[in-house]
Amino acid sequence: MLNTGSLRIGGKKQLLAEDVFRHVGEAILSGQLKPHERIRDIELARELHVSRMPVREALQRLERIGLVRMYPSRYTEVSEVTDATFEASCEFAGFQSGFVAHLAAGRMDDEQRAEAASMIDRIVAATDDQTTSSLIRRDLFTYLSKHSDNFLQHSLLDEASLALTRNLQRLVRDPAHREASLPAWGALRKALLAGDSSAAERAARAVHGLV
Repeated sequence: MLNTGSLRIGGKKQLLAEDVFRHVGEAILSGQLKPHERIRDIELARELHVSRMPVREALQRLERIGLVRMYPSRYTEVSEVTDATFEASCEFAGFQSGFVAHLAAGRMDDEQRAEAASMIDRIVAATDDQTTSSLIRRDLFTYLSKHSDNFLQHSLLDEASLALTRNLQRLVRDPAHREASLPAWGALRKALLAGDSSAAERAARAVHGLV
């Protein structure tokens, strides 16, 4: 059973589908819904007090980003993170975060640069707290994406953020990567504060293991 206490019930089908998408996605991310666990749309709709249509729309979106696998007329299953999934996610996250860091570095004002630097400080401070570090990491690149001033790029990364956060947990758990990423986080902080777009792009790729 999902914890439905935080679900925001809106008055429109589109809003409901967005709520269900985020709610189920966060349940997968937190481990409340585990790999291979089955989700039946009629049961989920009953639990969330919504119709089946927004539930189906939300599950279709979750399938598109790889968090679930749908078996029509049967059930939906939470996917697992395979080696191929992990590698594809590192590649996608590295290049996409590099692009938004490049754009944001040249477009943020001083206050926004300082906020981004503060978020990096919190990531570094939480290096040994994998859950906290992973969530702040997601917030940072969402923040940079928002301030890239490119709505298409922001929409793309925002849609994929739940899947990327789940799929990259292996990266955050790896002690060798955490240690190796510290200089890259420092370089990203310096580049953002200086408004150096090219350096910010290289550093953002490096924190995902890309060179």
